Amino acid sequence: MIPTNVMPFPQIQYSMLCGVCPKCGKSDGFVNLGKEHWFICRDHKTKWFAGVNMFEGWENQTVAQAQSIESMLNSYKDVVPLREVDGEHKLGNHVL
Repeated sequence: MIPTNVMPFPQIQYSMLCGVCPKCGKSDGFVNLGKEHWFICRDHKTKWFAGVNMFEGWENQTVAQAQSIESMLNSYKDVVPLREVDGEHKLGNHVL
């Protein structure tokens, strides 16, 4: 089962705060796995960790939702996201 509770995030905030998929420069939003927040790209099955207890909603997550999200995240590849810094996209410490 693919989780349907992916939370969209305003596009402008993706690259500045949490990053985007290094393959396509986009994000489908984030999922909560307990207090952890993971951004994902469904097209490329990529994920990147954003932080802990930064966004609301994780407190109301059911056990079934957490298991579904964990199963999905286990099938996704961990990547380093692109981030926009001073108008340039950076991957890690490299300017693209």
